[in-house]
Amino acid sequence: MLNDYFSELKHDLRGALSKRNHPFKYAYLSTVDQNMQPRSRTVVIREITENLDITIFTDSRTTKVHQLNHNAKASLLFYHPKALRQIRIDGRLQPITEVGEVKRLFSKVSSKAIKDYTTQLPPGSPIKNPDLVEYVERSENHFYPLLLVPHSIELLQLKRPNHLRALYTKEENKWQGQWLVP
Repeated sequence: MLNDYFSELKHDLRGALSKRNHPFKYAYLSTVDQNMQPRSRTVVIREITENLDITIFTDSRTTKVHQLNHNAKASLLFYHPKALRQIRIDGRLQPITEVGEVKRLFSKVSSKAIKDYTTQLPPGSPIKNPDLVEYVERSENHFYPLLLVPHSIELLQLKRPNHLRALYTKEENKWQGQWLVP
């Protein structure tokens, strides 16, 4: 039964990328800042490999990138309200730096979204008017893909008569499951 839930979990996560409006398309990314304060934000999931490595895109000047330079530990939290399923993935977040791979990923960015990586000022900078944000040339973008390499996944399935909770950990590139008290 543990393996069945893990297969379903993988299917849901990977299938979210091809299904319009699937709730797992978005997740909450949590990192820790230099003062050991947790910081969370919503991110768009861009790719998920068969081994559940997860790609997200960001601006290279964001706070999360600075935080990751000090502490690469991160967590992604997913919630599916109709299925009553919560998935938390813990791992290490690392930059994708291979030039060919960065180009491939950047080619997936829509023309509307490219401006998200071309603001003159870094994200989070104070401005006087949101209509006056300035942009640089597309070639001067701050696109920065990140890869979350998971080491553990916790599944919570709310259901009656009993909720189910399981922890999956990766050992030698293979996932092992264990039931937990919900």
